[in-house]
This record gives sequence, C-alpha cells and structure tokens, in this order.
Amino acid sequence: MTEKNVFEGSDVTDAINKACAKLGVSQEQLDIEVVRTGTSGIFGLMRRSARIKASLKTTTPDHDEVVAPLPIPIPKKKGAPRPPKEAPPTRAKERPAAKPPLPAAPAEPAGPIDPEVFRAVESELGNILDRLGLPATITATQEEDKVLARITGDHVDAIVGPDGQTLDALQFLVRKIISRRFPGRVLVTLDAGSFREVRRQGLMEEALRLAVEVKESGKTKMMPPLNPAERRIVHMALQQDTTIRSRSVGDGIFKKVLIYLPGQGGKKGGRRRGPAPAPVATE
Repeated sequence: MTEKNVFEGSDVTDAINKACAKLGVSQEQLDIEVVRTGTSGIFGLMRRSARIKASLKTTTPDHDEVVAPLPIPIPKKKGAPRPPKEAPPTRAKERPAAKPPLPAAPAEPAGPIDPEVFRAVESELGNILDRLGLPATITATQEEDKVLARITGDHVDAIVGPDGQTLDALQFLVRKIISRRFPGRVLVTLDAGSFREVRRQGLMEEALRLAVEVKESGKTKMMPPLNPAERRIVHMALQQDTTIRSRSVGDGIFKKVLIYLPGQGGKKGGRRRGPAPAPVATE
C-alpha cells in the first residue's frame, strides 16, 4: 500500500494544489483523503488550516475484464491417449423461493399538536425578538408533524442575518425552550419572510452548477459550511446524478459539502448514490 503524504493549505483546494505541485502530477492521478477542511476561526482567532493525505493512484485491473487462464502443459504418455474424463455436471443447490415482501403499512397521518405548543412558540419567540429590538408578527401552525413559525414585519432581513445564521440561532434557542416546557419531541422550524424557500432553490442551483464544473474539470469543489437541513438539500439535489458524489466533512453542526467524481476526494463510508434513489435522513 502506497504511503500517503500530508499536505496543508488555507482550504482543501489549496492543499490539493500543493499536493499536485509537490508530486508533479494532476489531481486526477492522486488518491486524496480529507483529514480536516480547516476553519476561518472567530474574528480571525483560532484559525485552523485544511489538511489532506495524498498519494499516487495505483492502477488495478478492471473488475469487468476477463483474464484467460494460462494453458497447463499435459505430459505425453506412451500408448494411445485416453480421452479426459468429463466431470459430472454440478447441480446448483436449490434455494427456497424468496417470500414476496409484505406490503408496507400506510404511514399514519401526523396527529394534531397541542394548541398550547403553538401559543408557547409565539410567546417565547416574540419575547426574544422584543429583547433584541426586532419586534415582529409570529404565526405558528402545524405542518405535517412539526410546528412552523412564520415571522413577518419590518425587521425580517435582520432576523434572517447573513446566510440565515441569525434565523438558525433563534430556531436552535426556541427548540431548546420548547423541549423543556413540553415533554416529548416537538420539532420547531422558523421562517422569516420566504427565506427558507429562496434558500432551498439557491442551494440546489449552486450544487448543480458545481457538479457541472466538477465533471468538466475533474477537480473537487466545496460548498461553505451548512446546517444539517441545508446539507440534506444539496445531497438530494445531486442524488439522481450517478456520475457525481457528495459528502459532508468537518466537525460540529455546520459542515462543508464536497462534490467530487467517484474515486476522488472521498473515503470509505462516504455518501454514494445509485440509479434508484434512497431516502436521505436529516443529518
């Protein structure tokens, strides 16, 4: 097994470029394993560089290639040659017929959520926004099996924050408060204006655009740190394309998403997609 060299850079792409320059090959000729993606830190502090392990790819015969066995020399014997004995035909073991799968039970519709939960979400979130000097109108309703709190008013942009980070922080805080007040799992989602839908469309378009670039250049692309719900949107957007792979890397709730060709930029256990899409669980 070829020993991998360690390379560091400001991000994964920078580290890959250094590996290519050091080993004198293109990215397509390297076997790359991402150790860490690197972080920009907080206010420029505690910054961590990206680190990868890279080595030259070893060529192996294609699994679909059929290799003919070498002929075995048979020693000549005196007298008339005897015809080789034919081996008795082997009988395949009969396997019991597989039982047809049982029909899946229809999913039960989500039960009604206690109206007190809606009032608590509206009250707690309203108090937080008032203390922040961002008063708004909040309407909590049931959407499938979760509580959706819609925020409207003059301060929607400030409540959303850059890339939705403020909205995500408020959502995390409200979920903690509600989970303590009400036993059992009650999932609360916040939306300000139409941010969630606009964000979903933007992430899907960005993922598809990067996938095209990866297939054209053969180089791995990376999306910025995303929360679990946003990463799921990216993976689902690329799930139908069997020529592309995607996986989440990093620590904590917010992780980056690598988009790469099969056999590049991934490691064992990465997300793989086939022709038949499988449901992707929220990370």
